[in-house]
Amino acid sequence: MTLARAHLLIIGLTVVNYAMMLVFSIPKLLKAADGLWPFDMRITGYSLEEATQYVTTITPEGRLFYLEVQQMLDTFFPALLAISLMLTLYRLAPKLPAMFLFPASGALFDYYENASVAQMLLTDAPDQGLVEVASLLTGLKFASIAISLLAILWFWRKGKADD
Repeated sequence: MTLARAHLLIIGLTVVNYAMMLVFSIPKLLKAADGLWPFDMRITGYSLEEATQYVTTITPEGRLFYLEVQQMLDTFFPALLAISLMLTLYRLAPKLPAMFLFPASGALFDYYENASVAQMLLTDAPDQGLVEVASLLTGLKFASIAISLLAILWFWRKGKADD
C-alpha cells in the first residue's frame, strides 16, 4: 500500500469515527443532559459550576452512555486524528518532524481529558482541582489540533505558492 493510500484510509477512518460521534453519540448526550454540551466538545473549557451542572443534569442512562459508548468512540478518535494530521504534515513538510509534536500532544491531552471526564461522571460533586485539570486538558487538546491545522494550511499554501 502506498503512503497516499494509507493516508486516505486513515483520514477516512477518522472521518467515520468523528461522524459517528456527531450523528449518534453527541445528540444522545445532548438529549440526556437537557441540551448541555458534553465536556469533550466545550472548546473554551468549563468551570466547576458548569461541570457540576452537567453531572447533576445528565440522566443515569446518559452517564452510562457517556462512559461506555462516547468514551469508547473517543478512544479511537485521538489516535486516528493524530495519525491523519501527522501524515498530512509529513507529506507537506517531510523535513520538519518537530511539527508532529502538535498532533501527538493533542492526542495525549485528549486521552488524559477522557480519564478526567470519566472521574467527573462518576460523581455528582466533582472537585475544583479535577475540573480545572480536565478543563485545561480540553483547551490544550483543541489548541494543539488548531495549531496542527494552521500548520497544514500554511504548508499547503506555501507549497501552492512554490508551484
